[in-house]
Amino acid sequence: MPVTVKPLAPNIGAEIEGLDLAAPIADEDFEIVRRAFCDHAVIVIRGSRFDDDDHIRFSRRFGELKKLKVEAYLGQRRPEIFVVSNIKENDQYIGAHDAGMFWHSDGPFLKQPHGPSALHALEVPMQDGRPLGDTHFANTAAAYDALPQALKAKIDGLRAVNSLARRVELAERSGVKGTAAAKQSSTQEQEAVHQVVRVHPETGRKCLFVSDGYTTQILGLLEAESKALIKELTEHIVKPEFRYTHQWQVDDLVMWDNCAAQHKATFDYKATQRRLMHRTTLLG
Repeated sequence: MPVTVKPLAPNIGAEIEGLDLAAPIADEDFEIVRRAFCDHAVIVIRGSRFDDDDHIRFSRRFGELKKLKVEAYLGQRRPEIFVVSNIKENDQYIGAHDAGMFWHSDGPFLKQPHGPSALHALEVPMQDGRPLGDTHFANTAAAYDALPQALKAKIDGLRAVNSLARRVELAERSGVKGTAAAKQSSTQEQEAVHQVVRVHPETGRKCLFVSDGYTTQILGLLEAESKALIKELTEHIVKPEFRYTHQWQVDDLVMWDNCAAQHKATFDYKATQRRLMHRTTLLG
């Protein structure tokens, strides 16, 4: 079967058909995948069974993988695999149980934010035959393109603070204790300053790089103006016209660009409805 690309929404997301992740991928087929990823910011691959080794091998075709430091969640897993799960063993979560509570890209509080992430669904919560725990994605490049010219001029050159502490605070306000972010806070950098508008290193497109989950202030502005501008930009990014919502199936692989896209999980399932995902992340 030839490898083909099917767009999933007008501004973001494409499904790659005809690809078996458990088998070697020819260079010409991978080039189709790579181009689709650049064009759509999120790609979905489904329909084949594959394991962690296949997941890692595919992800490495895009670049060097990050070896994760959140030891509490690694267990016997490969260091390239980060576990996202609401499953408990010995009264402890086996993975990050609250990942994706707020709109964000991965790792903006680092001096070198994460490159693309790829999430593999191993167990998907179900109710009455319907999968739960959808993930929403928004295209930050399309959102930038749609800004009024005056606003583009205003934010050009501005820099914003992105803080892991904000992520912890938001989760605790929502009643979630012992968050994945809190576990990270003892092992990783806490805060970084980045341009409000990042230029994508491969496509050259301008992308908005502020998020509800991590951005605390825009430097050089008064507090009230900073908060108002963050609110305006973050609400703009997640407008319906820039979004795609993924409904998970077991063995889906969804890969997203952490410069050109943000994401947010849907927590519409109960603690007894098991969810297990494995994620790889590329170095930024």
